Amino acid sequence: MMLGFIATIAIVIFVIWLVYRASTVKNVGKEIKDVLNPHIIMYGLSCISGVCAFAFFLSMDISKPFKIVVCIILGMALIFVANWMQKRGVNKDHEA
Repeated sequence: MMLGFIATIAIVIFVIWLVYRASTVKNVGKEIKDVLNPHIIMYGLSCISGVCAFAFFLSMDISKPFKIVVCIILGMALIFVANWMQKRGVNKDHEA
């Protein structure tokens, strides 16, 4: 129940964020493809998956300190993987 509620809230916030980004295109002077590129959309989807993972671990039937530690470690691992992938992509762009 709680996971579904949190996921719904996260998706609504994500859609509002995308609409906001798309509505500021004329103010920035860019095209919509420059403002809503795949990197930005994947960033939003990563945030939603992080919130869902956090809610999933908190809804499990184990002690709270263990849940919090697992969430922190999972978050650190996901941030490390995202950073590594982003640096790898930047290095490929500079080599080409």
